[in-house]
Amino acid sequence: MKFNSTLLLFMWSMTIGVVISISSNSWIMMWSGIEVSMMSFIPMMSSESLLSSESCVKYFIIQSTSSMVLMLGMLSMLTKLINMYELIMLTSLSTKLGAAPFHNWVLSVIEGMNYFMMFNLLVTMKLAPLTMMSYMKINLTLIVVISMVIGSIMGMNQNSLRKIMGYSSIFNLGILLSSIKSNSVWMSYMLIYSIMMTTLLNFLLKTKSNYLNQMTSNMHKNSLKLSLWVMMLSIGGMPPTLGFSAKLMILEFLLKTDSKLSFMVMIMTSLVVMFFYLRMTTLMLMYSSSFIKIKFFAGKEPNSNLMLINIFPMPLILTLKIMM
Repeated sequence: MKFNSTLLLFMWSMTIGVVISISSNSWIMMWSGIEVSMMSFIPMMSSESLLSSESCVKYFIIQSTSSMVLMLGMLSMLTKLINMYELIMLTSLSTKLGAAPFHNWVLSVIEGMNYFMMFNLLVTMKLAPLTMMSYMKINLTLIVVISMVIGSIMGMNQNSLRKIMGYSSIFNLGILLSSIKSNSVWMSYMLIYSIMMTTLLNFLLKTKSNYLNQMTSNMHKNSLKLSLWVMMLSIGGMPPTLGFSAKLMILEFLLKTDSKLSFMVMIMTSLVVMFFYLRMTTLMLMYSSSFIKIKFFAGKEPNSNLMLINIFPMPLILTLKIMM
């Protein structure tokens, strides 16, 4: 959908739905907020391409089905007809979030999206289900471990930047769910993750990059290469970037709560994620190719100063942490 008054209306409705969900203390109101945001998000996804239409239909089917399952879980909780209502609700919310092993729809849907809608799917639309999950008293270790393992390993052999971002989102969702019991920790991580995704997706949107081999083009300026390199390392969690401070915060929380399994899996899978981000940056910095799938610069050149957002907050965060 092109930027116009209709898009602004749907964006406003989506925001209102998310705010209703995260500010309510009633399960029904949270569910209503999720539905409002979903019905506002789907028209924003639509465009003239067939791939976009396919993504809209897939997203609607998955979300509507998981909403029905969520309603079944809430009714079971209120009527006490089914004792496994928490498991039913957890399955529904995990599907809405795209957490492993309910993640396949995310990778299919994002192929028909632009980067702006990808940000809303991978960040904005996750706030309401995450808030509902934070109220549930159920062990999420299995989902956390599977999400981190699948998100890290499956992202290694991808060439599409959208799929790499999708698997990275699944990995980061696993990290986020490991700290879901502490609102301050998971909200702080979500804020940092949204900042990193904003800078990276804005860069990819302006340069219209879709595949890894586009990064080997000789048309890149060194300043743009350096900016993209820092952004990717930040999402990967390389010190001293902003992403490292976020992962350090989660690791400290896992140690305090004695979550040894999640702690060990996070460390090992973070190394794998860092490997495929380093592979991407190596392709971009060390090699060159005159054969690319799509012309690289088809729009306005991005601001290379975006990389500063991923570096400068780190010393400030560590200083505040020491003072506290």
